[in-house]
Amino acid sequence: MFRQYVGIMFFIIGALNTFGQTQKIEAIKQSIMLAKSGEQQLQLYFSLCEQRHSLSTDSLCKFATTAKNLSNKYNSVHNKALADYYLANCYVKKGMLDTALSICVAHLSQLKEVKPELSPLLKLTALKAQILIKSNKYKEGLAECYRVLSLAEQANDTLMQMIAKNGIGWVHMEMAQNNEALSWFYKALRTTTNQALLKRNGNIYSNIAAVYIDLGNLDSATTYINKAIEYSRKDENLFFLSNSLNILANIFIAKKQAQRAEAPLEEALSLRKQIGDPYYIVSDMSQLAIFYANHGQPKKGIEISLNGIRIANQYNLFSKLPYLQTALAQNYKASGDYIKYGDALEKVIALKDSVYKLNSESALADISLKYEKQKQENIIIQQKLDINQKNAVLSITFISVVFAVVILALLFYYYKKKQKLIVENIKQQENQKAMEAIMIAEEKERQRISADLHDNLGAYASAISSNVDDLVSTNGNIDFTVLENIKSNSDDIMLSLRETIWALNKNEIRITSVSDRFKNYVSRLRDAYPNQSINVTENIVKDVFLSPEHALNMLRIMQEAFHNAVKHSIGNRISINIASDTNITVSIIDNGQGILNNRSEGNGLINMQKRAKANGWNLYFKTLETKGTSIELTS
Repeated sequence: MFRQYVGIMFFIIGALNTFGQTQKIEAIKQSIMLAKSGEQQLQLYFSLCEQRHSLSTDSLCKFATTAKNLSNKYNSVHNKALADYYLANCYVKKGMLDTALSICVAHLSQLKEVKPELSPLLKLTALKAQILIKSNKYKEGLAECYRVLSLAEQANDTLMQMIAKNGIGWVHMEMAQNNEALSWFYKALRTTTNQALLKRNGNIYSNIAAVYIDLGNLDSATTYINKAIEYSRKDENLFFLSNSLNILANIFIAKKQAQRAEAPLEEALSLRKQIGDPYYIVSDMSQLAIFYANHGQPKKGIEISLNGIRIANQYNLFSKLPYLQTALAQNYKASGDYIKYGDALEKVIALKDSVYKLNSESALADISLKYEKQKQENIIIQQKLDINQKNAVLSITFISVVFAVVILALLFYYYKKKQKLIVENIKQQENQKAMEAIMIAEEKERQRISADLHDNLGAYASAISSNVDDLVSTNGNIDFTVLENIKSNSDDIMLSLRETIWALNKNEIRITSVSDRFKNYVSRLRDAYPNQSINVTENIVKDVFLSPEHALNMLRIMQEAFHNAVKHSIGNRISINIASDTNITVSIIDNGQGILNNRSEGNGLINMQKRAKANGWNLYFKTLETKGTSIELTS
């Protein structure tokens, strides 16, 4: 199994020239050979490219390039847009997401300037959403999915409505919001009763099955995945089929029937070799790594996880890194390497924090509310159009019967007045609901992050304390200094947890409060370094307010800078100044050997820079001419 995955990685990098053949693909290729005109050939190449889910990357690129060349012969903005849409799909398969996104943006901007055919507009917008979601930009991707849904509803395009709803569900599934995801997947299925359209969307059934696995409902997961496999085989969609087979393997593993998982995994693997896509290949690699972790082969699991992480970084597939890091952590745990297991878990937490920071529940809720509001406005517009039609009827009636028209005009006047009141009332209600929903979403987000930190860091710290107690009770020859260090580390974790919860439970935090927290931290470390003179001064002219996130990031940067100074500077004097007026300035100066001469291993300095950059602050590291290091943070 592992050798086969290594083969896939070389396929991505070097590109195999073979590609999967289906009856549909062969039939279209035969039709192209018999085409009587260039225009007819172009439309057939579009049909061939539409089979992109069953084509290899090289084949799709070849056919899309041919379509592009043919479209240049005809002065049609929409044909050129479609040709570039399929080229963009090719770049997505190659992992060149930025290139694909630029193509979508350029054509969407151009299509706004002409009377659009909705087909290329819908396809490009949907592809843009897919690229954003794969790039971990769930908030922006969700907005584009709602845009597709709105356009598709206006055009009565049932297929694109299903695709848009499935995309919205996909975002919520990636964000681990299972109930919301299920709601949208079922909305997608209820869009139509047309069996042909349902069979073309077998991935909706597989997505439902994946959510049911997370919820522990394996019977429902089995029902839906069997339907997904059936429809994908009938529609000859190799991409949907390979996804469904991997999910089926997950179900077998969850049911403790690991021996049955091998066959679908091998079939899915052979399909991936045919069609190729880095995004889904690294997904398969994370799944296989977890399989190895749970079945006594952690060495293979570690190797395939690390290769998957390398590929994900190479192709900017950052949304897959949490899954790969989780798989790596499970394999380290299975191998008994608890130090690397802890490191991997920390990376998982950092990656998830980054995702949630970019894609908060409040932001997603705001996008959803905007769509609902736009939908309501569309209904009102349709009502006004109906009113205009009634006006025409009334005008004809006025010519025939004057007296009747006068009465009807009066009635119509009052009717319009009433409609206006109704519309205003609806708008007020919608605005009130929007404000309430945003407030609730923001509160839920704070509670969720607080609970998540408590459950993870709290449990980890408690586990350290428990292990210390076990060691004391079972080993008579104990180095109690080491045990005290472990205890101290667990106390530090709990302190970090309390500081995080302190920040997230407030709407805003003063710089004086941050300064007080930092001084407490300095006091805790001062006794451990009796040979160092530590001086903290404040020059707070204006007590600036900070958001909880900014306050916590500033505290973390200050703590890391101070910790580096006392631990690594090899000096005996540290001066700290915290000042604020219009801006905040924090300086930490030591008389040690200088930062450029003492770069310790680890991510401390990098994390400080990332935190500062994420909040729009400036962070300067400088080795002084006299002696020592100066670190300055300005907001």
